[in-house]
Amino acid sequence: MADQLTLAPLFSEGAIIQGEQPVTIFGWGTPGLRVKVALGQSVRQTITPTNEKWTVQFPAQAYNQTLTLTVAAASASVTRHVQTGDVYLVAGQSNIEYKMADDADFEAARANFTATNLSFYYTPQVEYETKRRFGWADEPDPRWQKLTAENLGQVSAVAYYALAQVAANHPDRPIGMLQCYKGGTSASSWISEANLKADAKLADAYLKPYEVAVTGRSQADFDAAEAKYEATVTAYNQKKAAYIEAHPELSLEAVKMHVGHTPWPPPMQPKSYLRPNGLYHTMVQKTAPYTVKAMVWYQGENDADHAPLYDRLLPRLITEWRRDLGNPGLPVFVIQLPQYQDEPHHAWAEIRQAQWQTTQALNDCTLVSLVDTGEHHNIHPVHKQASGERLGQALLSGDGTPSVVAVDRAADQISLKVAPATSLSAKQGDGIEALIDGTWQPVDFQLNGTTLKFKAPEAKAVRYAYRNAPAPAIFNEAKLPLSPFLIAF
Repeated sequence: MADQLTLAPLFSEGAIIQGEQPVTIFGWGTPGLRVKVALGQSVRQTITPTNEKWTVQFPAQAYNQTLTLTVAAASASVTRHVQTGDVYLVAGQSNIEYKMADDADFEAARANFTATNLSFYYTPQVEYETKRRFGWADEPDPRWQKLTAENLGQVSAVAYYALAQVAANHPDRPIGMLQCYKGGTSASSWISEANLKADAKLADAYLKPYEVAVTGRSQADFDAAEAKYEATVTAYNQKKAAYIEAHPELSLEAVKMHVGHTPWPPPMQPKSYLRPNGLYHTMVQKTAPYTVKAMVWYQGENDADHAPLYDRLLPRLITEWRRDLGNPGLPVFVIQLPQYQDEPHHAWAEIRQAQWQTTQALNDCTLVSLVDTGEHHNIHPVHKQASGERLGQALLSGDGTPSVVAVDRAADQISLKVAPATSLSAKQGDGIEALIDGTWQPVDFQLNGTTLKFKAPEAKAVRYAYRNAPAPAIFNEAKLPLSPFLIAF
């Protein structure tokens, strides 16, 4: 077989590479192939291993440079010109994937577009492959592109509103939006099989049902199940369209209250992108180990059916992605789910709880709560600007939204320390409840600087805004909502 050399498409002409951090360059090649890589004046060499994925690392490069990147092996050679700046990896499922073209404020955003230093890359959503492929469907030729008013509609709305702030704060620095997401996916699709197997409860919840669903069935069985599902979706869409035509004054949220939600999920089959660890291989491993400044994770909706396990799933995902990205201390910003009513009792509350706990347990992991936003009966809120701007503030400051960071119980008084905050205020909405004699009871609380204080001497647990669609009442001085919580004693 002839020697083959592939430079990862992430290193296309005009790529943004991370400044002021050691940079990893990678690609694929025939095992045993000697690869020589030059970045600016630095040169590295390596031998392609048996898994075919080669990597080399270069020392940190100063910001705002244009560098020549050359990769050569045998008779093959490729040259690119790359820029040093800040790269943000934005990942997850449909609400981070939600495009600017679908955002309620898109036309205003496009009319007011001024960013000149933003570029974006879209990791193709390869669902299944028997041999390695990079292009897919809407992105046949993956590459970095300059963001303009003309192509603004293609990118993540939340990511754009966030990184537009970052770009405005650093107008002379290239800012890269690295998008790796796919709607409707569980976090289990984004981590390795070995990672799931390492936790018996996750294996039972995700791997075993998949094996049961696909074992002993023929392709004809899968095709029949898929056809039946497609017929159900078509009938639903016709019903929804007819209702919209008859009631044009109603919002999509109101329409779905009458006709229900799109049937989901489709039937499982071996080639389904919903399979455990599927997208880890087809998307994550083609994105990592690209060097990035920070990672944003916005997901959890599709794990509501296993909400009690999300506190196991999310930390495993973050730890594995940090390892694969070559930075165990990579800053990670976890977006906490907004309001949404149409899920099993407390399912989204449990997901938010796991998101809060994960950001408390892992270093350099920051919570960005959206619990004061959302639509009760629309899982895809159409207004993303507030969410994105809140994320942008967190990326710039390094501080997220307030959450409980310390608990003190002395005598009959409970004190909850909140950060980040310099002061707290309360308005009408959900208060604090204590679990006393097996029932949840409201308790009177006081705000003392950045501390919540109340008396509940017999409480076995306390909670706040612990519902799918709560009415948050406690905010810090920046009008950012206190994260919901459930604390057991």
